[in-house]
Amino acid sequence: MVKISSFKALIAEKEKIENFSIKSYIEYSRKEINQKLQENPFSYLNIISSDEKTQSNHFKKVAENLKKFKEKNILKTKDDSIYIYQQVTKKRTFTGLICGVSTNDYKNKKIKIHEKTIEKRENLFKEYLSKCKILAEPILLTYKKNEIIELFIQKKIKSKPYIKFKSKDKKEHILWKIDSTREISTIKQHFISINLYLADGHHRMASTFLYNQENKVNNNCLAYIISESHISLESFYRVIKDINQKQKLKLIEFLKEKFRLKKGKVDLLIEKNKINIYLDNRWHNISLINDKNQLMVQTLSEKILKPFFKIKNIRDSNIIEFVPESKFKLNKMIKSEDIVFCLPSIEIERIFQFANENKTMPPKSTYIRPKLRTGLLMMELK
Repeated sequence: MVKISSFKALIAEKEKIENFSIKSYIEYSRKEINQKLQENPFSYLNIISSDEKTQSNHFKKVAENLKKFKEKNILKTKDDSIYIYQQVTKKRTFTGLICGVSTNDYKNKKIKIHEKTIEKRENLFKEYLSKCKILAEPILLTYKKNEIIELFIQKKIKSKPYIKFKSKDKKEHILWKIDSTREISTIKQHFISINLYLADGHHRMASTFLYNQENKVNNNCLAYIISESHISLESFYRVIKDINQKQKLKLIEFLKEKFRLKKGKVDLLIEKNKINIYLDNRWHNISLINDKNQLMVQTLSEKILKPFFKIKNIRDSNIIEFVPESKFKLNKMIKSEDIVFCLPSIEIERIFQFANENKTMPPKSTYIRPKLRTGLLMMELK
C-alpha cells in the first residue's frame, strides 16, 4: 500500500506565480541569475541566491528571504489539496499529480529506486532542509499506466484551471486544484495498489527521510506522479574533455583491438547494442554483444571508461561531462580535443525491471522529462 496525501501548498499569488517560479537553478548561468535578480524582484531566485561564503550561512539567508516573501504576502499557504499539473511543450504534453508521498514508503521500498545516492549529497540537502524547512521542487515518480487514474485525471482537466501561464521558454503550465474531501479520498484509493518508481530526485527523497528520522517527525515528500505513458526518456552522452592527439591515437588502437570499429556518419542509435563515438573530428561506431541483463551504459563504463581512461567513479571524475541527448550540439559544445560517446536511450520497462529486482543503474543513465519549475508549488516542513 502506497500512501499519497494532500498538502498545504505554499504558493505565489496567481498574478505573481509566472514571475516567481523558475527553471531548475543549475540551468541558469551566473550572468542570467544576475540579470533576473535585477529585473524581477518576485523571482524565486531572490530567495535562493545570496552572497554568503559558507554553505551554512547561505542556507540561513535562504530561510530569511523565504520569511520576507511570506511576510509581504507574495507567498501564501493554501488549504489541503492535491493538484493536477500539466506541462505543454512543442513536442509533448505531460500530465500528472502533485501531492505528498510518505518517506516511510521509501524506507520500506514501496517506492522503488533505480539509482544509488551519495551520502555527501544526502547530508548537504538534509542540512538545507534543517535550515530552510522547504521543499521547492517535487521529486518525479512514475507508475505503470492505469486506466482508472487516467480517466479521473482526464475528467478533472476538462474543468477550469486554477492557474495557467506560459513561461519564457515557451512551455505552458496549467494547474487544477483538487480540494474536495471526496475527490481527495477517491484519488488516494486509486493509488493504494499502485507501485511507484522514483524517476528523478533520489537525493531529495533520501534527504527528506533522513531529516524526518533525525528530527523524529513525519513530513511527507513533495512529489509529481506521472504515468509511464506521459514520461519521456533519453540518454546522457558522455563527453571526455581535453584529450591530446597521442591519447586519441592510443584510444583508436584500443577500440580496434577490443571491438569492431567503423568509421562513418552518426547512426540514429536505433540498435540497442551500438555506441557512436565522435573521435578526432569524425564519427565512428562500435557494436557490442551485450548481456541482456546489462545496460550499454554499464558496458561503456566497464569496457572503455575504466580500463582506458581510468575512470573508476564517473561522479568524481573531472574529465567527463554529461550532456542530455536533446541538448547535444556538436559544433557549439564540442572542441577538437574532446571525445563523445553517444548511447541508446533506456526504455522505461528497464527502469521498472531494475527497481523491482533491487538493482541500480550507473549515475546519469537517463535524462528524464518533464523537468518541473522550482517554486511552482512548495511544501513546508515541520
